[in-house]
Amino acid sequence: MSAKKTENMAEISRKLDDVIALLKVIARKELKDVKRSILSTDKKERIYELCDGKTDTTKIAEKVGVSGVYVRLTLKEFEDAGLVLMKRRQGKTYPERML
Repeated sequence: MSAKKTENMAEISRKLDDVIALLKVIARKELKDVKRSILSTDKKERIYELCDGKTDTTKIAEKVGVSGVYVRLTLKEFEDAGLVLMKRRQGKTYPERML
């Protein structure tokens, strides 16, 4: 990829990060209400806490002491509710909290 394309992609990424930050501010109250209703167990709360964008789903399962299937289903619920973004890198999934 040329230096210009790389620079353009970096600029687009920064702008998207700005948009996400603004949407978080706009939706903060609604997300807090959704968060309160979905994080109904200690395990779900712990999974959510580990959604830092750096910890992959396998590590989350290990740290919480639950199956990978449980983590994936829980994260799907979180993603559908808008609580996390799923980022995929090098064949692994890294969930990141939106709030």
